Amino acid sequence: MDSPSTTNYFQGTGKCLWTPAGGAQRDLGNIVECELTPSVDKLEHKKTRGGSKKTDFTQYNNQAVAMRIVLDEITAENLGLLLMSEVVENTDGTKTLRLMSVSQITGALEFVGDNNVGNKVHGLFPSVSFGPTGSFSPISGDDFGQVEVTGDLLAVEYTDGTSDFGTMTITEAA
Repeated sequence: MDSPSTTNYFQGTGKCLWTPAGGAQRDLGNIVECELTPSVDKLEHKKTRGGSKKTDFTQYNNQAVAMRIVLDEITAENLGLLLMSEVVENTDGTKTLRLMSVSQITGALEFVGDNNVGNKVHGLFPSVSFGPTGSFSPISGDDFGQVEVTGDLLAVEYTDGTSDFGTMTITEAA
């Protein structure tokens, strides 16, 4: 829909599906927040003629995209993403995390928008690496407990020589 239009207002909801490298896809559960943060290094060329320096060319290098997901379903598998942990299933039905026991957690992530208001966003991120930079508090006070996991979208190179960090498809609201 062309702007301006109230149908372009957005109140996003959805789910994240995680497929660890060599593993099976699973739903991460209820998502409280999901953010993508692109970053680049900006290189500016300055023209030094005419009495003052003026920018005449800008190039962006070192492209990156960080991801932050806040979940309120505290499962061993979700905590394992944050704490870089192998999840061990015990014979009594409990699960134990071997904290910081894996050196990398990689896989593919899919975000499926299912909101009722506004355009729907569908993200496919074929290469994601989670790291231990989020947070978890086992004491939640007056609110539901949450686990924050952060990671990086990794560039994927295709057979035609192009590369990107994944795709996002926007489906316009009806």
